[in-house]
Amino acid sequence: MKNTKPIIGLTCNLEMVRNNVSFTLYLSYPEAIKKAGGIPIVLPLGNEELAETWVSMCDGILLTGGNDVHPKHYGDVPQSELGLTTPKLDESDMLIIKHARKQNKTIFGICRGSHLINVALGGTMLQDIETNVQNSLNHLDKGDRTKLKHMITIEKESILYDLVQKEELEVNSFHHQALGDLGKDLRCVATAPDGVKEAFESEDGKIMGTQFHPEELGKFNNKMHELLVLFIEKCKGE
Repeated sequence: MKNTKPIIGLTCNLEMVRNNVSFTLYLSYPEAIKKAGGIPIVLPLGNEELAETWVSMCDGILLTGGNDVHPKHYGDVPQSELGLTTPKLDESDMLIIKHARKQNKTIFGICRGSHLINVALGGTMLQDIETNVQNSLNHLDKGDRTKLKHMITIEKESILYDLVQKEELEVNSFHHQALGDLGKDLRCVATAPDGVKEAFESEDGKIMGTQFHPEELGKFNNKMHELLVLFIEKCKGE
């Protein structure tokens, strides 16, 4: 029997586990994709050839959260507040983005994932919110990942607004970096009260990125679950 559910490639993180460099991925990501109607597969560290092959096997790509993006990828030098970086993984993930665009696949980026999309499309990053944003909120909540942290304001002319039907929404927050200048064909569709960009969409509707974490919020907020369902539905058309 032919499977009709779309295959979604999930990027992962690099961490030391029992003194070994390991690929890690919070369970919430694949579980949320399964709940939304997709089949998750994990994409490890790769190269040009592997990225092209992996993307061709998938109907859509979800770039997940994790370490800071190294500033060398957007023409900057490290500041003292920069966190842990994994430049080789950055390069691998950006190759996945490159081939997803070439193959016209739908892409969703969450937290670090949204940062990678932005940088891959020529955008920049603020290496640390506290030192780069005047009167900034505390965006780095180290507690319960489902905890609501602050409000965002949503642009009416956006996919996100069409879904939630609200101009304001309370979201969770686990980041100290923020989006700077947006990359080619991306537009900001949600901001925090301090001006930090919280979500973007591409002009062609094939890319969505959120600073907040719908894979966690979807556990109790049906609209956030529906955001991932929408992503899965878009992937079905590939």
